[in-house]
Amino acid sequence: MPMRIAREQIGIIGLSLLGLLATAGAASAQVKNADVGVNPTYEQTGPGPGDVTSTGGFFSARAFVTSSGDYSGGTLTYGGTGSPQTLSYVPADVAWEFGASNGDFTTLQTDYPAGDYVFSLTGSGEPSTSIGIDYEGGAYSNIPYITNFEALEDMDANAPFVVDFDPYDPGSVAGASYIFFSITNSSGTVVFSQDGLSDNVTSVTIPAGTLLAGGTYSFDLLYSNRITGYDYINGYPVTQFYDTHTDGTFTAVPEPSTWAMLVMGFAGIGFMIRRRAAIVAKAA
Repeated sequence: MPMRIAREQIGIIGLSLLGLLATAGAASAQVKNADVGVNPTYEQTGPGPGDVTSTGGFFSARAFVTSSGDYSGGTLTYGGTGSPQTLSYVPADVAWEFGASNGDFTTLQTDYPAGDYVFSLTGSGEPSTSIGIDYEGGAYSNIPYITNFEALEDMDANAPFVVDFDPYDPGSVAGASYIFFSITNSSGTVVFSQDGLSDNVTSVTIPAGTLLAGGTYSFDLLYSNRITGYDYINGYPVTQFYDTHTDGTFTAVPEPSTWAMLVMGFAGIGFMIRRRAAIVAKAA
């Protein structure tokens, strides 16, 4: 009998806890989720891993909301330099955000260390609220790089091209891992992208005609490690990001017929210059 009473009491406590969490979730419906990331960046200039060098990294913190009028401002508090930081509203993301970058990744990690990150949002249309993320730190993958980089630099824009990259090793800490690959033109417009690929993918194909012959392009290869969780105290889903980016530039070469036309054009210009010089000399 005592054991039965104890079990009933446990059941009542459990239902009460679920009720409190449901109430907190309902009260916090104006905040969708929040995330924090300390992300390293690299640049590839040659075919092998020795041609990939660190360019530092960037920190990002975002609290996504339902609409701009829900909150009037906010701060981010953490255990590193400069805390607390003021959050700014970014309409494109519908989020209150803070970001920073540093050319030295070790310094970036010191400024934004592992530990608690707390978003405090000041109420406007909604009550003030807080979101907490316990950032573990160090859950990074291997450094991504393109294994056929030299072939990419010599690619024919009028034919399909397969971009090969080093196999993704997410490690044992991340709960989810994805690959993102994109190409932008010299104006900064994305002309090709493959998002959210499985971590066992090792190549993507650029369709023929996607790029312009002779155009200069930049690529971004991203291995994204993530740890998802939940702020049970305040009732919000949260995500830790460990995004490792490798960027580089290349030029899509003209097809052989285009090169032939260019050579003929230069030859024609040279002939005209020589002919004009000969006429001038004869007239003199």
